[in-house]
Amino acid sequence: MIIKPKLIPVLGFFVILSILYGKSANNSELDGWDIVWQDEFGDSSINAADWGFDIGTGAPVFDAYGISSPIFIPEGFPKDNFSVRWEGKLKTEYSSEYTFYTVSDDGVRLYVDDHLIIDQWKPQPATESSGKIKLQANQEYSIRVEYFEEGGGEAMILGWECASFPKSLIPRKNLVTSTGEPGLTGTYFPNKSLKLAKNDKPFIRIDKELNWVTGGGWGNNELQYYTDVPNNIRIENGKLIIDARKESFRGSEYTSARIKTKNSWKYGRFEIRAKLPQGRGTWSALWALPTDWTYGPWPYSGEIDILEHVGFNEGDIVGSVHTIAKAGDLYGTDQQGTIKILNACKEFNNYILEWNENEISVLVNNKSFFKYSKGNQPWERWPFDQRFHLLFNIAVGGWWGGAKGVDNDVFPTKMEIDYVRVYTQK
Repeated sequence: MIIKPKLIPVLGFFVILSILYGKSANNSELDGWDIVWQDEFGDSSINAADWGFDIGTGAPVFDAYGISSPIFIPEGFPKDNFSVRWEGKLKTEYSSEYTFYTVSDDGVRLYVDDHLIIDQWKPQPATESSGKIKLQANQEYSIRVEYFEEGGGEAMILGWECASFPKSLIPRKNLVTSTGEPGLTGTYFPNKSLKLAKNDKPFIRIDKELNWVTGGGWGNNELQYYTDVPNNIRIENGKLIIDARKESFRGSEYTSARIKTKNSWKYGRFEIRAKLPQGRGTWSALWALPTDWTYGPWPYSGEIDILEHVGFNEGDIVGSVHTIAKAGDLYGTDQQGTIKILNACKEFNNYILEWNENEISVLVNNKSFFKYSKGNQPWERWPFDQRFHLLFNIAVGGWWGGAKGVDNDVFPTKMEIDYVRVYTQK
């Protein structure tokens, strides 16, 4: 009996310590790992130093993930059957034969130093084209890109390579307008002819790089518009909340959010404690993308999916990697595994990536269900030797999430993230 009065304050003391310091104390108890970065979402707002957002309706189909999407097209300007002429100067750093690449839906022409090197002026799905030209180091050459969009999705990506660097987007530092600003001056026409009819009015803007898709929902026929407003993303009761909603916004019928870490890492243990959204038509993901796209645009530089979950298959959690391993087939670039987690939408679970120089392992609650090994594979099958950053999002619809339609009665629906922790091996 005399023990109880002594234990109560001692236990109370440790309960208080647990409340105040429990999360950080738990961080150090993982054998073999040291924590290097975390967000426990204890602040009242999202830390802008740690997190950024993808905004808008689209990103590249062959994902190099730039920031210029044609969501800026003003009201009254056609979203289909328009054309653009981009003009400016191209700055070179090496003397070499350069290969230029475009991915376009629909038509495209590319002129460098007034030479026509790509000519695909026709309706087409997102299609990669290329052309070559010899250029000298430390010069400025005229560059002109002409493009038209007929209908459906819109894509326009401009890249290059030479002996001194791999296939990549043309960086904004290598593009300059006639007034010396970074990027190219785009003149947008409300028709496909690059000409103004009597009552036509163009609009003009500077595009810092050509790297966008719209109308195709982030390359997957998704339906949402990603925002950074509190209705869609916020911290609430110590949790990061991503809310997908049924609401009209800038031409989309749904809104949601996609957040990404500004930090990036090469190898480690990545642990996200999360509760997933419910509802047919949702497509949630916890995943990672390369920061520098060293091996080229998606899927050349790889993708790691710690979790993908579609609402019509509530108990299935899918982990995967994407590479160019299968000849670049957009729908055949993955290796994946699946695990049943029947409470994924009702309770928090720990979704984990363990990644080292030889192997990727994806786990739920420390149970591994998907592994991908380097072995003696070339970079085409193992581009996972570069720095990657984390992304979290809820998409709506799309070729997978919307395969059985969208149930509008489920909205709003949310993903809750309790914490994110990144470790390196001791």
